Amino acid sequence: MDLRTFLRRAGAGAGACALGAGLLLAAPPASATAPAAPAAPAAPDPAAPLELGSVGLPWFWPNNYLDGLAAASPDSIWISGVQGELVVPGPIPGTGKTIPGNPVVRRWTGDRWVEYDIGGLPRRGRITGVHTAGPEDVWINGTRYLDDSSEPYVARFTGSAFTEVELPEGSRSAGLQAAGENVWLLSTGGIYRRTGDAWTHVAPRAFPDGQLTAMHVRADDDIWIMGTSDRYGGDVVARHFDGRDWRDVPIEQPPGGAWLTGVVALSPTEAWAVGTNYDTSPATPVLSRWDGASWTNVAPPAGLNSLGEIVAGPDGTVWALGHSLNEPAEPGLLRLDGGTWRRVRTTAAPNRSNFNGQALAVVPGTGDLWMLGDVNIGGPMVLTTR
Repeated sequence: MDLRTFLRRAGAGAGACALGAGLLLAAPPASATAPAAPAAPAAPDPAAPLELGSVGLPWFWPNNYLDGLAAASPDSIWISGVQGELVVPGPIPGTGKTIPGNPVVRRWTGDRWVEYDIGGLPRRGRITGVHTAGPEDVWINGTRYLDDSSEPYVARFTGSAFTEVELPEGSRSAGLQAAGENVWLLSTGGIYRRTGDAWTHVAPRAFPDGQLTAMHVRADDDIWIMGTSDRYGGDVVARHFDGRDWRDVPIEQPPGGAWLTGVVALSPTEAWAVGTNYDTSPATPVLSRWDGASWTNVAPPAGLNSLGEIVAGPDGTVWALGHSLNEPAEPGLLRLDGGTWRRVRTTAAPNRSNFNGQALAVVPGTGDLWMLGDVNIGGPMVLTTR
């Protein structure tokens, strides 16, 4: 049971007892000793696990995968992915052919999932990201599969359907990030911000020769990109854009040469990145902190063997999600408290023995957590604290 539920039930319980008994207590005589004040409800146990529930997903065609999760309000929570993808085996392992599936985007309205038309992409596509700039201002990005090739796809929710958005000329890729009312595009020509009905170029490409692994835009003059020095690996590199130029900043190499796959900037002097070191057995999570001068490694709490997602909630609280080593059905959840990362224990994913957290969203207004992950039985699973 989470803290909000505990307090709500504790507060309701006292009133229910008095009303249920139908009692009317007269004031005691002046000479009588006043009864002792009722004892305050017991404080919730801070060590009690955060209670999670499963949100039933709509029916999808077999071979379905969910990639994206975002929340703008309790009635505007979104998932995205693909369904019905088929693999036709070839005569030799690894020589089969993949037949593209159909794109998936669904909205949780508080009690059910709703589907909307995806303009220009009714089939043969995959929506890898969903991003909320507001409850009714939602963006998606993904891939449209053609006969012998593919191309990037971006669309915006217009209240009743998604309308495809034209990309800058020459775009061969499209990644999105929404923050407040701003939407940024990462594409072949660099980084753009949506201004009215057009894309405004903000920054040139940061990794023309390397491999980009994570990006976070706090403002046009505060952009982080994490990656590797070449396309096949190499050292981990952190690059920052200050509104004029990209520059490499000092970074302590993560253990085992782990890639940093998630990054979030809180201010010009504080940012965090996460990743996983697969050179250890079992794998180990990686945390790195920017203090305004350099990136340094920070020892994560014990009990996890991966970290892949990091987000800052509307109230500024920072959360990270991965996989739990010793309790694999329990999401590997961390919270940043006063500069220190702490493990947040939760109940296990219902009726599953493994939950590998892939995406995390914090609902504005309520602070509820929504988590998307892969499980050992069936397709993807969505968990929430609501």
